[in-house]
Amino acid sequence: MNSKERENCKNAPDKLLVLLAGQSNMSGRGYAEPDDLTPIPNLLMIRPDGKWQLAIEPITKDRDFIGTFQASGEKVIGDDPFETVLPVGDQKVCGVGPGRTFGRLLAEANPDRIVGLIPCAVGGTSIAAWMPGGIDDWDSSNYPYDNAIKKAREAQKSGKIVAVLWHQGENDAGKKTENYLEKLRTVVRNFRRDLQLGVEVPFIAGDMASFYPESISSYIDIVDHALEVLASEDPSFRYVHTKDLTHRGDQVHYDTASQHELGRRYYEAYRQFSEKSKG
Repeated sequence: MNSKERENCKNAPDKLLVLLAGQSNMSGRGYAEPDDLTPIPNLLMIRPDGKWQLAIEPITKDRDFIGTFQASGEKVIGDDPFETVLPVGDQKVCGVGPGRTFGRLLAEANPDRIVGLIPCAVGGTSIAAWMPGGIDDWDSSNYPYDNAIKKAREAQKSGKIVAVLWHQGENDAGKKTENYLEKLRTVVRNFRRDLQLGVEVPFIAGDMASFYPESISSYIDIVDHALEVLASEDPSFRYVHTKDLTHRGDQVHYDTASQHELGRRYYEAYRQFSEKSKG
């Protein structure tokens, strides 16, 4: 992106903001297709340094194995660590999640507005990492919740958060985490409090997939039950089903097509919530 485009992104007023949080299936582990790497003029993302840029995958660079890679597996490093290096030849880009598809649909529905994504998900994180002061399960120098709030508040200087998208739980299913319901309820409450989000802002989650190994699949009800309860008690909490979606070959992460479909389902939940709120 050139300096003029950066300045236009920076000065775009009143963005429609979407916060993306959770673990790896929100970050995205799918492999990019041409459309994932094609800029959408009114769809932006905020970088870790607080600047805005066009949103092309991967929008969430949460781990070192996300980005552009040679066929040999060697990572291709660009001059700007936050910009995607477009692939050449047999190079591949890893890191497609549901957020960009949601953002594209929101941008298409609002062609006169700028949509701004706030990518904050961190792969492998437990629900504990999403409490104030919580620490990344794999990186003791990283504080997922605190960093998400900091990034979101910076984004709020140029817009309003209209939805929070959440996908998390594989870690806690594997750990058989006790009191997951109350912990998720606390996470939702904290996001609303710390970002001053009213009931007009939906918190939309994805349920657990059907393809996990037994160590996770035997305990996914810990998460799915929590989603059901929160949806029954909180009109602003919605969740989408994913049991029919497919993995990329590792029994943990949705493949690219499923990530696109997941983004569409999140958007449909958002659309239905918005229509009901207006009615």
